Amino acid sequence: MAFFHEHIILPLSDLMKGEQVHKYLRLLREAESWSPAQMHDFQQQRLRELIAYASKQVPYYQDWFSSQHLDPNTVALDQLPIVSKHIMRKEGIERFTAEHFPEKERIQARSSGSTGEPFSFYISKLSNSVNTAAKLRTWYQAGYRLGDRYMKIANAKRPNKLKQLQDWSNNCIYIPFYSITEANIRTILERIEFSQPKFIRSYPSPLYILARYRKNHPEYTFSPRHIMTTGSTLPAAYRMEIEKAFGCDIIDSYSCEGNPNTYETTDHNGYHTTDYYGIVEILDNNNNPVTNGIGRVVSTDLWNFAHPFIRYDTQDLVEVQNGAITRIIGRQSDVFIKGNGAIYTVHNFSHYFLHEIIGVDNYQIRLHNDKSLTILLVTNHHFNAECINEITNHWSQLLSTQVNVLITDNIPLMKNNKYLTIVKDR
Repeated sequence: MAFFHEHIILPLSDLMKGEQVHKYLRLLREAESWSPAQMHDFQQQRLRELIAYASKQVPYYQDWFSSQHLDPNTVALDQLPIVSKHIMRKEGIERFTAEHFPEKERIQARSSGSTGEPFSFYISKLSNSVNTAAKLRTWYQAGYRLGDRYMKIANAKRPNKLKQLQDWSNNCIYIPFYSITEANIRTILERIEFSQPKFIRSYPSPLYILARYRKNHPEYTFSPRHIMTTGSTLPAAYRMEIEKAFGCDIIDSYSCEGNPNTYETTDHNGYHTTDYYGIVEILDNNNNPVTNGIGRVVSTDLWNFAHPFIRYDTQDLVEVQNGAITRIIGRQSDVFIKGNGAIYTVHNFSHYFLHEIIGVDNYQIRLHNDKSLTILLVTNHHFNAECINEITNHWSQLLSTQVNVLITDNIPLMKNNKYLTIVKDR
């Protein structure tokens, strides 16, 4: 089955979508045997091509090179400016978009919004192919093969027919968790028992909720080979609870716009980045490299020429030892539990503000002791009074409580350089 899916189904999927996942999965697996010197040479060649391209095709870098009088062919990576989501918004996203990149070769993408900052940008079909192949290779290292049954527990329904077809062809069982009640929890656990997926992939928060319920219900006994977590920080307490309840270990991963897939090794000896895809710098507050200690992730995407992310400050913090990532600090989901026991995570809100409402740059949910909540919004010119009414009506009806919307110019950062998305009164 694995051969059929990898060499027949995957190439057919590539042909339909105009992508090259099959090709780069093979190349990435070959690259596992490269020496550090070979990988460094490859990265430098891709970097030179990326910088030369950006200096000619991307307005922000056209202006920067012109003002600095530097040669794109010889400039060092650490001489280039560090950019962030805030800078891109301030400058205008079009200033970071390649001017003559073929429209048919790019895809509009969005960050997950789990930090409270929905963000739209472009990725090239080529970069999407390489990134998808990098994620597949991570799963391959954990024993997965294309065609193996796996379950994805996600934050929204799957209305797209093409996505549904892909799920079917990939032997993926897709389960939305928009509102987790006891009935929904039982339904998901029963699906796991019935379908017996080899792998389960989801955010830490819903897995933790499922694990706590399963711990007190011994009728659920099936254990997958691995659970793969992504999308937010995996606290040690969550890991312990989930692994104990499901009887298998977790392989955690981390990624964001412009950052190569970063994944935990199967022996849990830290996190490895997909060097083939990008270059990661761990820097302190003075932009100096951190070898041991805590620093923020600044990454360069070597493949996305549609919207180059060069020295992109993710504002995520990690801990490193001898230059290797040992702990992801930056992301943390919170949960919101209604009086009737229904549970909502940050991803429920991020999906809503990404896909249902336009004109929101940033948001924060503040829960009050009287059970009401305030939604703080940083908006742009697309936002209007009708949006406020829509938001108020939607969430007050869904949560059966008073909802207030407050427009603000700024939402402060936490100490770990992330936005706390759900804040509770003390």
